[in-house]
Amino acid sequence: MLGKKIAAGAIMLFALTSAVAFADDTALKAGDAKVRDEAQKFVVDFVGQAYKPYYTLNTIDSDISEYSVKDNVLTARVNISLSKTLKAKSVDEIPYVKGMKSQSAVLKQTNAISAMESEQVISDRLKDLSEYIGTATEQNDSFRLTAKVINGNIDNQSAKLEFLNYMDWIPAAHFVPENEETMMKHGQMDLLEAVTTNRAFTVRSAVQPQAAFTYNRIAARDYANKYTSTVTGSPYYDTSKWNKNYKFHTESGGVDCANYVSQAMYAGGIPTDSTWKPESIAWVNTGRNISNGLEDYMVRTKKYFYKTTKATTPAGGFISALDYSHVMFVVANDTVTMQYSAHTNDKLKASFANFSDSKFEFFYINSAYLN
Repeated sequence: MLGKKIAAGAIMLFALTSAVAFADDTALKAGDAKVRDEAQKFVVDFVGQAYKPYYTLNTIDSDISEYSVKDNVLTARVNISLSKTLKAKSVDEIPYVKGMKSQSAVLKQTNAISAMESEQVISDRLKDLSEYIGTATEQNDSFRLTAKVINGNIDNQSAKLEFLNYMDWIPAAHFVPENEETMMKHGQMDLLEAVTTNRAFTVRSAVQPQAAFTYNRIAARDYANKYTSTVTGSPYYDTSKWNKNYKFHTESGGVDCANYVSQAMYAGGIPTDSTWKPESIAWVNTGRNISNGLEDYMVRTKKYFYKTTKATTPAGGFISALDYSHVMFVVANDTVTMQYSAHTNDKLKASFANFSDSKFEFFYINSAYLN
């Protein structure tokens, strides 16, 4: 249970005082509780302001798992757990959907066939997004605050805040949702791409019929959330939360990510075969450093999943890192923010940052395998 619970309605911006004299280490140790409280408040207020345009924050819990003050400089890892609800009262109020519908209106005037196809894409997307209207979504994240401590107070002017995007500490600005105009543009572009992708897959399926199964993305999501947890300290995984019916891959500091994602996909209905089954290379390896891994099998061999964008990857899709061997399972995506769950490092409903120069790829199940 996280240590400090703050009602969202009470979130307010605060002004941190500055002074001319530095406190000595003895004074800092005596005032640790105050500095810790200020660090948590700094992060909670930042999150509240970041989400204010799009969400009602129901509650925020916070705690500190790492803390030090050296030479009057604070470094603190502040972990938050929150519950948030979209302010949009209907899917039509979501900026991304507004963009999709505006692009569809253009297609109706210029291309009747594409217009009909776009209507189907929008219908499918609205079905995905409707689950977030009026429903609270949970989220767990970590921030790192670095700042001078002056006279026992955090110096706001020197404060540097970073967000943990899986294993990478990045500027906290990337945690902030994009503005409405940008999200609308994503909706416009993604609609056109989705029409093209669906058309190509329909043609390919007619030539090469696919395996007869239906992917239950919600069952896959629920599995992913059931068998992991939020771990903020070494060794950054907790096998007591893992499914004991599968082998644990904790060697080399923990390499269980693909094993975990494969389990979730299997729980969603993707059938095993001689290539993809528990403990096979395609099951337990991402394929980033060797061939015939999970991504190769799902995307290029079987073509169950296809490469898409962040906004068009609903719960049930997966994320693959480009700079290192790692995959994560998408468990929520209302197009304003995305959450994922993962193994080694273990994450439960963690945020995936907004940034354009992405070092990740996103994959979602082809529509032929959905209800």
